[in-house]
Amino acid sequence: MGLKFRSVLYALATYTTYTTYSYVMAQRAIDDRERVFNNYGDDKRFDVLEIHGRYENPFKEYRPQTLYEFFVMRLIELSEFGARGGVPKETSQRVEELRWVQPSVEYMKNVRDICLEHGMVAYTWLGQSCGLFQSGGKVFLMDPLFEDSIVNKTFGPKRVVPCPLKIEQVVEEIKPDYILVSHDHPDHLGDDSTSKLSTIQGRCKWIVPNGIGEFLSKHGVEPSSIIEMKWWERVCIDDEFEIVCLPAMHWSGRMLLDANKTLWCSFMILRNGKSLFYHGGDTGYASGVFNKIGELYGPVKFAALPIGQYCPEWHQKPRHISPAESVKIMKEMKIHKMVGVHWGTFVLSSEHYLEPGNLLLQEAAKNERKNNIIVPSQGRTIMMKEDKIDFNADDEIEKEDKFSVVYR
Repeated sequence: MGLKFRSVLYALATYTTYTTYSYVMAQRAIDDRERVFNNYGDDKRFDVLEIHGRYENPFKEYRPQTLYEFFVMRLIELSEFGARGGVPKETSQRVEELRWVQPSVEYMKNVRDICLEHGMVAYTWLGQSCGLFQSGGKVFLMDPLFEDSIVNKTFGPKRVVPCPLKIEQVVEEIKPDYILVSHDHPDHLGDDSTSKLSTIQGRCKWIVPNGIGEFLSKHGVEPSSIIEMKWWERVCIDDEFEIVCLPAMHWSGRMLLDANKTLWCSFMILRNGKSLFYHGGDTGYASGVFNKIGELYGPVKFAALPIGQYCPEWHQKPRHISPAESVKIMKEMKIHKMVGVHWGTFVLSSEHYLEPGNLLLQEAAKNERKNNIIVPSQGRTIMMKEDKIDFNADDEIEKEDKFSVVYR
């Protein structure tokens, strides 16, 4: 047996042993927390879990993705080459099918004033989980990703349709006040996006889960502009707004060997103590945790929940939710209105690229909430009254055009 072969064999054995050990230790911690909760009522079931310097999921539904599974999925992707996602070759057809629009920068800047003057909130989806949320004269940018491709500029994956706004327009014209990052995966946090956003003049703050500050600093963000948080922590960012860092069932890492060195999360934005916007980031469905968030922070005015990247289910279910599961979370958290994001941007899984949106439309019809369970268009702004929360009836559309829809 050659030295190289033995070295590879020993490395795989060490990796397998460590991965198995971490999983067993995580399951023990989950059982211990559940036992304490059932016997004493002390609920620490969904607190941050760390094992030997890496974060682990404290959810019994979670199954970690190993290197073996990672490479199996890459082989499956190769077998689907050219047909995966069913994406048409013509960009014009993709634009039409996704109802993509390109807003003017002037309009986007006016939305800030409209929200402030008329007591409204607005959300503009920019692809994947990237979006602009506006309220009270403040602009929040979520999971900044404006690149045309991720992982590799030549081979992709590449965007299905262009980003509705260019990063230069956001940096120089829109100038977000706060940037929220749910985790450091390349489809949620772009290298070039981060570097260019770091040049925003003024008091733009980055609010991120623990560990991501190092990445931001390497891309030019001033350490004084970074707020790192762990699950359940709550921070005041000005006189009106607060941010709560909340659990999600996912994982982190930008390379194969840095998995779970940083934390992942979801976020709640509160204004004057009321839950205004929930940014789901990326998550699988875990029983109990969304009920708990709803008990602590519901009702919630508005949410952007991921609905794509769920096929094949055996691989994706521990990390991503389906459209049906997003509606389940909506109900458990007492969310008034939601949009489905994290689809129609890159082909990262096996479902047809339009399927998540079509399935969410079916969920909206089934629940008689066609205006409260929304399939958004990239680039189109959704606006609504900030103080209206009514779970007994679907909202009505007040006016709409190509670039926006306003709900009563």
